[in-house]
Amino acid sequence: MSYQASGTVAPDEYNQIWHNCWKTMTTKWDKGEVSPALRELVEEKQWKLPSGQGIVPGCGRGYDAMYLASPSLHMVGADLSPIAVETATKLRDEAGISSDLVDFQTLDFFKFEVPESKFQLAYDYTFFCALHPSMRASWGARYADVISPGGQLIALMYPLAKSDEDRNRGPPFLLSEADYHKVLDDNFELIHIDPKCKTHDTRVGEEIITVWRRK
Repeated sequence: MSYQASGTVAPDEYNQIWHNCWKTMTTKWDKGEVSPALRELVEEKQWKLPSGQGIVPGCGRGYDAMYLASPSLHMVGADLSPIAVETATKLRDEAGISSDLVDFQTLDFFKFEVPESKFQLAYDYTFFCALHPSMRASWGARYADVISPGGQLIALMYPLAKSDEDRNRGPPFLLSEADYHKVLDDNFELIHIDPKCKTHDTRVGEEIITVWRRK
């Protein structure tokens, strides 16, 4: 099912898209591995990740949450779909990764109860583009709610639009760097951007990795 980018949608109705995708295992966005851009940021650029708690909304099969987890950074992989959460948990267990490092939870990113200590890291990839454009302001405000001051949001921008005509329908909804600035600048400072980041072969020129610090 696709939607016009203009206008608004009822979130509960819109969310059925993702439940249906997981029920039929139609997960074309899933590349089966950690994003090359994230791996490059952490391993080659040696980006210093904060300690504490991290969250990956729309985590799917959980590759990124498992990758980012460490003894000093407990990760939560969050997804609307219980099927996604069950699948990610199974993959974690098969990989021998402890639930003390990463756990997967079925929850609505916009509605769950935020822990008192909040999160010190969030990673967003194929989540922003999955939301209807009318939900983007809420996305930015919610990250401001869940990330503690000084915390980081790693946002891998995808898929980048090449023309206005590209942006008419979704999901995924094509986007631009300006779309992120519009909803993040009030509460976040852009501290890293790499338009030439490594990427999957089929996504060359469609991704930019960024890091934002909560003001």
